Amino acid sequence: MTFLQQAMLWGLFAVSIPVIIHLLNRRRFRTVEWGAMQFLLKATKESRGKKRLKHFLILLMRSLAIAALVFAIARPLAGGFFGWGGGKVETVILILDRSASMERAEKDIQVTKRKSVLSQVAAAMGELDGARLVLIDSATGKAQEVPSPDILPELSFTAATDSASDIPGMLVTALDYIKEAKPGRTEIWVASDLQKENWAPHDNRWEAFRANLSEEEFQAKLRILALNGRERNDFAIRVLSARRETGELVLDLELNREEDTGPTAVTVNIDHMGARSGSEVAFNGQSQRFQRRLPLEGATGEGYGWVSIADNANIRNNLSYYAYGREAPIHSYLVVENSTDEETVKSLTKALAPGFANQEVSIRNPNLAHQINYESASLIVWKAPLPGPPISNQLFDYVKKGGVALFLPPADDSETSFGGLSWNPITEAPKEKFFIVNDWERGEGAFRDALDGSPLPMDRIRAIKRRGIVGDYTALASWIDNEPLLARRVIEAGQILFLSTLPSYTWSNFEQTALHLVALQRSLDEGSRRLGAGFFGTAGEESSQPVGDEIRSRIDSHADSDSGNTKFQAGVYRLGERTVAVNRPASEDSLEVLTSVDLETALADTGYSLLEEQDASSDSSLSRPIWRAFLIAMLLFLILEALLCLQPRRVDPNTAPSPQPTS
Repeated sequence: MTFLQQAMLWGLFAVSIPVIIHLLNRRRFRTVEWGAMQFLLKATKESRGKKRLKHFLILLMRSLAIAALVFAIARPLAGGFFGWGGGKVETVILILDRSASMERAEKDIQVTKRKSVLSQVAAAMGELDGARLVLIDSATGKAQEVPSPDILPELSFTAATDSASDIPGMLVTALDYIKEAKPGRTEIWVASDLQKENWAPHDNRWEAFRANLSEEEFQAKLRILALNGRERNDFAIRVLSARRETGELVLDLELNREEDTGPTAVTVNIDHMGARSGSEVAFNGQSQRFQRRLPLEGATGEGYGWVSIADNANIRNNLSYYAYGREAPIHSYLVVENSTDEETVKSLTKALAPGFANQEVSIRNPNLAHQINYESASLIVWKAPLPGPPISNQLFDYVKKGGVALFLPPADDSETSFGGLSWNPITEAPKEKFFIVNDWERGEGAFRDALDGSPLPMDRIRAIKRRGIVGDYTALASWIDNEPLLARRVIEAGQILFLSTLPSYTWSNFEQTALHLVALQRSLDEGSRRLGAGFFGTAGEESSQPVGDEIRSRIDSHADSDSGNTKFQAGVYRLGERTVAVNRPASEDSLEVLTSVDLETALADTGYSLLEEQDASSDSSLSRPIWRAFLIAMLLFLILEALLCLQPRRVDPNTAPSPQPTS
C-alpha cells in the first residue's frame, strides 16, 4: 500500500488528542478523604476493573476513528504492484516489452499481454495524481515522454512488433534518463512476460545496473509486472530455409509447441506467390522438423511466400515468411592429403555428389586450399592434417559466416588444433572386436531421425580404427565407451564437425551402411542455408534494414503493415533490388521463462516489488484506491464508541414489587 498524499500522514499525531483530553479531565477533580465513603468504595471495588476496561475501549475507538480519517485523507492505494511507503510519485518510467511473445493471449485472442498491460498502466497512472509518464519500449529503446496515459494504446511506439527485447539494456537506458533529466521521485515499472532470452539474467550489465541503482542520486523504486501466466498450449511454425532444387522449391520447416499433449495433426498452409495449398502434418513431441516441396514449373527468377498454421495462443508465431533467388549449383570441396587411399576418396566424392540436386564437388590438395571459393562453398570436408595460418584464418571466417566444415581423421599425428578441437592418436579395437555406437542425438544433427520419425540404423556401425577428439564440443554420437563418434562445436553462425572414423573398410563399415552418405548430405543441407541467408532477415536487426540508398516497400499481401513500425514487423520486403523475408527472432519461440532464482540473481539487493499475472487476474488495475474502506472503518469505530458510552438501564425503585405478608 502507498499514499498519494503522504504529507497528510502527519495528521496521525491527532490520534493522541483523546488521550490528552482524558488526562486533562482527570486533573479537574480533587480527591478528599471522607470516612463514610470508605464503605461505598469497598462495595464498588469489584466493578471498578470492568469500568477501567470500558473506558480504555472507548478511548481506543476514538483514537482509531481519528487514525482512519487521516488514512482516508492521505488517499491510500493498495495492490500487489505497490508496497508500503513511498509518497507522491513524480515520474514513472515504463519499460515496455513489445517483443513478439507479448502478443500471447490466454482467454480472449483480442486481449494480448501487451494490450492488457497498457490498460492497467493507464488506470494506475490515473491514480497517481498527475505523475509524468516516460516510456522506453523494446523496439526503439529510446526514452519518450507520453503526454497522457490514456493514449498509450494508440501510440505507434506501443504497438505490436515481431522483434526481440533487451531488458537489461532498457533498464540501463532508464538510469541514464534519470541521471540526465533528474525527474524527481521516480518509479521504474517493467512490463514483460519474463522470457529468459530477453532478460539474459547472467548478462554482465546486470551487475552495473544494480550498482548504479543503489547510488544516492537515483533513489528510484523498481517494480516488475510479470505477465508470465500461461493457460493455453501455444504452437509455432518457422521456415528454416528455402532453396531451389531442379525445378522444385524445398522448404525446411519446424513446428514447436509449448506442451507435449500427445500425437495430433496440424494443418500447415502455404501461400506461394498467390497460390495457396494446405496439408496436415502428424505432430508428436514438442518440436518437429519436416519438408515441403513445391513445383516451380519452369520459373527461373526469384519468389516468395509464407507458411501458416491456425490461430492459437500467439498469432505472431503462427506465420513465417520465405524468399529465394535463382538456382545455383550446390558446391562442396573435398580437401585430401596425398596418402589418402583411392577407395576413401571415391567414397567421399560419391557421397558429396551422388548425381542429384545440382550438386558439385571439387577435390583439392591441402597445399592448394587457398583456391577454395569460400563464398560459394556449401560444405568443406577436410581429410588432411588440421590447417595452420593463413588457411586456418580463411576457413575460420567461412565458418563464422554460417559455413560448415567437416574434419576427418588424418593419417599422421599432429598437435595443431582448429576452433578449439584437435585429434588424439589413432586407436584400434582389440582383435576380433569392434567399436560400437552406444548413443546418438536423435532430434538434431547429422544422425537425427528421418522425417517420419524412424531412427537411423546406428547400431549397425562397426569400426576397427578411430581417432580420439579433444576439446570443448557437443557429442552428437558416441561409442560404447563414451568416446565421441561425431563431435560438433558451433562458432557464431556456423559449425565445425569432427568425425572420428573413415568410410573405408580398413577403418569401419560406414560406406556399407551408407550412413556416411546421410551424414554428408545433411551437413551439405546445413551449409547450403548460408547461401540463402541473404534472402532472410530478422525483425529489428541489421539483416532486415535497407543499405545505403535502398528504399523499403512491403510486397506480400498477407497484411497491411503499420508505417511507423515496418522496421520491426515481419513480412516480405523489397529493399532496393533485393527481396528479403523478415521473420521474428528464433529466441521469441523459446519456451523458457525466467525463474524466481533467475530474477533474484539479476535484481539482487534492488528492493524490487513483483506482481505476477496470476495475482492480478482478478483485477484489471495495478492499484485500488481504498480510502472509502477507511471512512467506513471510522464510522464503525464511532458507532462502537457510542455503544460503549451507553449507560446501563436503571430500575425505578417505585416500581419494585411490594413484599407479600406472611401468614
